[in-house]
Amino acid sequence: MTIPNPGGSPAAPHGHMPPALPAAEPKPPRPKLTGPAAHRARLAGGVGGGIAWLGLAITQVSAILLLLPVIVGAVVYGVGFAVLQDGSSVTADAWAQTLAWLGSPGGIALAIGIPAGILIALLGLWISTRILHHPGLRRPAGVTWAGFGISLVAATVLSGFGSITLPFFGGVPFAGDLDVDGGGFGSGPVDETRVQEWFAQGGSDLLERIADPGTLLGLLGPWIALAHLLGIIVPIIVSVFTWWWMAHAMRPAAADAPKAASDDVLLA
Repeated sequence: MTIPNPGGSPAAPHGHMPPALPAAEPKPPRPKLTGPAAHRARLAGGVGGGIAWLGLAITQVSAILLLLPVIVGAVVYGVGFAVLQDGSSVTADAWAQTLAWLGSPGGIALAIGIPAGILIALLGLWISTRILHHPGLRRPAGVTWAGFGISLVAATVLSGFGSITLPFFGGVPFAGDLDVDGGGFGSGPVDETRVQEWFAQGGSDLLERIADPGTLLGLLGPWIALAHLLGIIVPIIVSVFTWWWMAHAMRPAAADAPKAASDDVLLA
């Protein structure tokens, strides 16, 4: 018996069910990384990731050492304007020696070090993809970039909990030349006359010595470079883990293992 349909077509008989589709077979679980594949993933993180972190450290150190004399020289040069108040600076030599240093071999080497460090970092990532080309691994470029990105975030988070503190120097450079208690400025409002007298008695020479790029970098440069070298130890250790983690997450199925090395695009 059918129920009349106002539209004119007969309704489907009661109890009619569409045919059931066959259930899809569950995918077999992917096997774990083999011992050699896991070793290669950790090696890629330690070697390739380590070179990448070293390149970034070179870029950072070069940029800091290049900008530090410029900033200090500009500050000292600007302070000199407040003394004479006639449109000239009593510490004009500070800016002149800064400009001369920027054109020196040392300044040029630091300027070249900024892009050179980036190239070294890219070289490290390329070396990582070469190490990861192994039958038990797949997507070498994906593992490299994902591992490096996660290690970058992890290193940033870890640096927020604490940092390496180095004893840069005690007090102000050349502090022995400043007689703060006797003939210095002391506390309270600064007397303009006393400031001019201090500059007239050699204060401008002292500030220019502080702003001298050679003296400034000789004093702070080794500590800055050492701090950055020590600072990449933790990111390299983190990279060993993140590279292995990404290789495990992107591990091939058993059937794909023999052709894994040919399915990925090389990092250019």
